[in-house]
Amino acid sequence: MLSDRELTVAYLARQMLLERLDRPVGRAVQALGALQAQYSPSPYVALFARLASFDAGQLESALKRGSVVKSTLMRGTLHLEGI
Repeated sequence: MLSDRELTVAYLARQMLLERLDRPVGRAVQALGALQAQYSPSPYVALFARLASFDAGQLESALKRGSVVKSTLMRGTLHLEGI
């Protein structure tokens, strides 16, 4: 059985929020399952918080290549998913 602290740490690690990782944008989004945002710059902020050498152009390139797709669902929420 995990303590509350261990469970929290495991969750933060799974969400890539304990440390910034060196991982390609597409693989990071795929590992997260998806990124959700109410404000269009938010995915850039979310990836910057998680990836050590993130640059906004990396997300733009991943979107152009199709390794990450953008969709809008309920209430105008923006979702990014790794393919």
